[in-house]
Amino acid sequence: MRTTSFRALVLSTCALVATGCDSLFFIEAEAEEICKAEPNVDFPAAFPGSADIEYALDFPLGDFDDVLPEDTDVETELRLRGFEVTSSTDLSGIERASVSVVKPGTSESILIGEYRRASTTPTQSIRLTGSGAVNLLDMAREDSLQLVFTARGSLPTRDWSARLEACAGVRAKANYFDLVF
Repeated sequence: MRTTSFRALVLSTCALVATGCDSLFFIEAEAEEICKAEPNVDFPAAFPGSADIEYALDFPLGDFDDVLPEDTDVETELRLRGFEVTSSTDLSGIERASVSVVKPGTSESILIGEYRRASTTPTQSIRLTGSGAVNLLDMAREDSLQLVFTARGSLPTRDWSARLEACAGVRAKANYFDLVF
């Protein structure tokens, strides 16, 4: 796991004399980029034609949320910076791929990145791009999140392995007003 930046802020969102504010103060914690790589993920051979594969990756959040108060609601925003699959096998048969985050304790998932094949030129690497920031409510309090990579298409017809690397930014914000007053 690699974390490139961490910061925590206590901010005032509006002046005391202003009206219409949800909160006067909030605490924000941010990890600009957390990366996790798995160097040798094995995938089985696929029958010729279209097939699906799926792989679950535990994505550690670390302790960036330690500055957030325990007894208040937290809004968590996750932004996929990149998800790359690299193999010595040709991956040009992969037509579509996605990465989703699974809500802890449920089977519900939220799409955070996608890939669609643009050409059939042989390639040994695919890169999924983020679909924007995703609000994960109180998930910043988790030690790790489960990311699920799925791919569909004409997958390699013999066993293969790949290196997976996921990088994401995480921001959490807690209302500090209830704790001050």
